[in-house]
Amino acid sequence: MHYNLRHYRAEAERHSHADFHQIIISDVGKLELEVEGRAGEVCGRRMAFVEAGRSHAFRAEGLNRFLVLDVNIDLAHKTGIEALWQSRGRASAYLELQNGAQGSLLGLLDRRWFRSDASEFTGDGMPFTNAIGDPGLVDQIRLILGHSRQAVGTEKKTGSDIPTRLVRVMDWAETRLTEDIAISDMARIAAQSESTLFAAFQRYLGTSPMRWLTAKRLQMAWFLLQDCQIQLSIGDLANAVGFSDQSAFSRAFSRQFGRTPITVRRDARKLLGAKL
Repeated sequence: MHYNLRHYRAEAERHSHADFHQIIISDVGKLELEVEGRAGEVCGRRMAFVEAGRSHAFRAEGLNRFLVLDVNIDLAHKTGIEALWQSRGRASAYLELQNGAQGSLLGLLDRRWFRSDASEFTGDGMPFTNAIGDPGLVDQIRLILGHSRQAVGTEKKTGSDIPTRLVRVMDWAETRLTEDIAISDMARIAAQSESTLFAAFQRYLGTSPMRWLTAKRLQMAWFLLQDCQIQLSIGDLANAVGFSDQSAFSRAFSRQFGRTPITVRRDARKLLGAKL
């Protein structure tokens, strides 16, 4: 398995690859993608799975960067990645990550698995990082697919009552839950003042930007603890969802859900054992 960060040109290109599937996840920008005549976009929560042998065309304008994983056919079959995609996508090339599920997932793949000195490539440049046989990376891919659903149409839904600017900053923040995010950063993405952004969160979501961000991080932690295939210590899990201190994470988690992280993980494993 190979994985890398790529940015694409505005000029459309087309090709196919016979020996591996490709998973494309957006970090920045929008990729226009056409797979065997089916047009779609990779942006925000929308990702794509390009099956081996399928001809596909792609282009992206402006600032863009995408996480691209080349998954060997045999590995995808043996680890259930192929089956998970088929069950979620129902033959579609496009999946949409559910609310609260995408934040730290992209962070875990994008930030934790790449060398800090790695260069990026334009178009389909050679991968700079190789993760052949890495079970941790396979776990993260399975988790991403497990919290996804078939994407309908090519237009990103923003909801009927939440302004587009607010949706944009929410999507941006949810893909960076592992990073330090300040209100000033969120205001910059929304192209609003901090006070205007704060007022928008209060009006449409009934909370402050930072409380919303913390809730998203804790929700992602719940997903990770419930998935018995994810082998992360509580400390590593805390870091994965943006908490630098394990004790602070445990206190916040307990306040949010009325249960400790260790209890949630233990109960999930007991339930799995009972089913087996």
